[in-house]
Amino acid sequence: MSILGPTLTRRDFVKVGGVLVVSASIPAPAKAAAGADAATHTLDASKLASWLELHADGSIVARTGKTETGTASTAFYAQAVAEELDVDPMKVSVIGGHTDETPDGGYSAGFLGGVNNLKKVAAYTRQALLGLAAERLKVPVASLTVANGVVSGGGKSVSYADLVKGQQLSLAIPVTGRLARIDPKDPIGITDLMGIIVTGEPPMKPTEKYKAVGLSHPRPTVADIVMGKPVYSGDVKVPGMLHARMVRPATLGSTLIAAGKIDKAKFPTAEVVVQKNLVAVVSPNEWEAVSAARAVAAVTKWTEWSGLPGSGNLTSNLRSQKFEDVGRRGDLGKADAALGKAARTVAATFEQPYVRHAPMGAFVATADVKADGAITLWSQSSQAQGARAHIAHIMSVPVEKVVIRWAQGPGQYGRTTYGGDGAMADAAILSKLVGKPVRVQWTLTEDLAWSSTSPGWVADVKIGLDAKNNMVAFKSDWYSPHENDARMIGAVLAGMPEISPKTKPFYPAISTVWAYDKVPAVVESAFGVPNLAHDSANGGLRGNIMRTPWQRQQNFALEAAVEQAASVAKADPIEYRVRHTTDKRLIEILNETSQAAGWKSRPSPSPEARKAGTTPVRGRGVGVVIRSGAQWVGIAEVEVTPDTGVVKVLSFTTGVDVGKVMNPRHLKSNMEGGTVMGLGEALFEEVTFDQSKVTSTDWTKYRIPSMGDAPLVKTVFTSRDGRGINGGGEAANTVSANAVAAAFFDATGVQPKRIPLTPAYVKSILMA
Repeated sequence: MSILGPTLTRRDFVKVGGVLVVSASIPAPAKAAAGADAATHTLDASKLASWLELHADGSIVARTGKTETGTASTAFYAQAVAEELDVDPMKVSVIGGHTDETPDGGYSAGFLGGVNNLKKVAAYTRQALLGLAAERLKVPVASLTVANGVVSGGGKSVSYADLVKGQQLSLAIPVTGRLARIDPKDPIGITDLMGIIVTGEPPMKPTEKYKAVGLSHPRPTVADIVMGKPVYSGDVKVPGMLHARMVRPATLGSTLIAAGKIDKAKFPTAEVVVQKNLVAVVSPNEWEAVSAARAVAAVTKWTEWSGLPGSGNLTSNLRSQKFEDVGRRGDLGKADAALGKAARTVAATFEQPYVRHAPMGAFVATADVKADGAITLWSQSSQAQGARAHIAHIMSVPVEKVVIRWAQGPGQYGRTTYGGDGAMADAAILSKLVGKPVRVQWTLTEDLAWSSTSPGWVADVKIGLDAKNNMVAFKSDWYSPHENDARMIGAVLAGMPEISPKTKPFYPAISTVWAYDKVPAVVESAFGVPNLAHDSANGGLRGNIMRTPWQRQQNFALEAAVEQAASVAKADPIEYRVRHTTDKRLIEILNETSQAAGWKSRPSPSPEARKAGTTPVRGRGVGVVIRSGAQWVGIAEVEVTPDTGVVKVLSFTTGVDVGKVMNPRHLKSNMEGGTVMGLGEALFEEVTFDQSKVTSTDWTKYRIPSMGDAPLVKTVFTSRDGRGINGGGEAANTVSANAVAAAFFDATGVQPKRIPLTPAYVKSILMA
């Protein structure tokens, strides 16, 4: 029978049990258009293609290429499937990430795309089941209803479980796209990041009829985590496995002169493994590998190198580089003309240094490379299909030879979107060299020195005001190195095939969503700057995206300038923003968040503002951002001690309108976590480096928020039908820095032009 495009075929009777396998198929025209390797990515219903399984006991297994990175996708994906099928979400379990067990892949933050795939698959499945039930009950499909997995009509009923019992059915789902692949000529190198996308328009529930979506359904994996049941990336054990520790170069551009030797009397089973500039020590005993690697590192000789400008010279270095015009939004001529006619102009330069992803736990990967080239790799990568393509390219094997098995680990929030860096390449290369499975664990120092970064930037902003101090023109020029250098450091050091940012660096375009639509003349421009040390740095300062990429940085300059304009206008910062927008959703969430924060309307800075003294002074500030269809507001209350330069966030209120809230409990936790992440950038985080190496290589030199630094975080949101389901997992970190910087200005009367607000920087601007 044909059900809304997909085809349902009945296979041979199965005597024991029964299962409805929902698989994806690429229609013939799409296969032809996909190119010569289309058959390579044709989905197999027994493995890669399996989206849903409905079992005779009523349980359902849903499969997605997305991984559980702490956002509780295992909860809301189950809710989405349950909603379309009208079943209890507790009956739905989610398998995610394993490339040999999941169908769609896609970039790490694409949770909405992933959930939309499963929603459509579930909707197609529901229609197929209704067709089967209509045959069984001898009633028209239109007269059937479903509740808790039971189809009723004509005074009769049948459960989904009974419909599939004793049968095997195959439902073909129309899809487009293909899984990640490597194209060395591409600016990023890894293409088809969207993965497989389910097409067509099966009937799906309107949001106002949702029953499962919108409830605080628990994340099903939490209980197991508390009990220590999950296998984390560091827990993976493979028979015959060796442990490895890397011996890194002395500086970011050093090349190997001679690797140290093993003292067999002390380390009898350890071996040194070398390929070009990749040096490691392996042993069947982990502590022997650790100890021997330290001894080898102490006597390994490297060339000297000094190709960096030093972190203290970052802004001047960025300005001195040849840059490329990589994106503009708005009319440059119109904005310049409006600025020329403005009654008053406000101009400032804003900047931020390099920052790290800085996961709290070690990056661990285990690889098993067979003699025939087949590779199984266990990793915490949040983009498993991208990692699969990347490893296949590095190891010069077909993608089909590589299986990525996802394991839980600390989050990186963007670092692994394009296959990412970490221990994966190290493990695969070493396993091939020694002919055994190899487990590689990075150290904290290694991660903070060698992992990719979110690049520094500088922005020049100018705002034109009319006679009433309303904004009539806005112009910004934003300069930054590209932030999509996803090369894996192990492959770079070993001289293995790698994607190359040299072809055309993937520079950031303008990513802000302009909220102040009453401003008549706006232009925003982005300019790409080469990597600080180009390719001589062995990949040591590779730029890579972080949560809310580009927009997070650009939005800081935008909002800080608007804050300055509001001060010139002697207007309340919230009222000034409302004055310049027609976005009703933004106005609503601004009002709701300010009410929850106890905001008192007045201009900034505060009448009590001070920039000297030992007594703390308080201030409050606001920041907004629009991302992925959601409107965000952050309001901070801070305390500044001028003479010490210490800034402490006393409370923070984060508000968001995401439209329909899928899971209030987990939206709240995402908002809280994102807010604290943003506070780290606002107050502490900065990658420092001299002319040859990174110097911020422990938690005393690279500060992140501790429990004592985390304020009370209030969250404000209301589920609204009819506004769609929008992005609630990102952008909370974006409003943190804006609100804290504005609150600092309110407290001291001095506007910071840079983050983080470290004591040294604070004292320097207060004394200036």
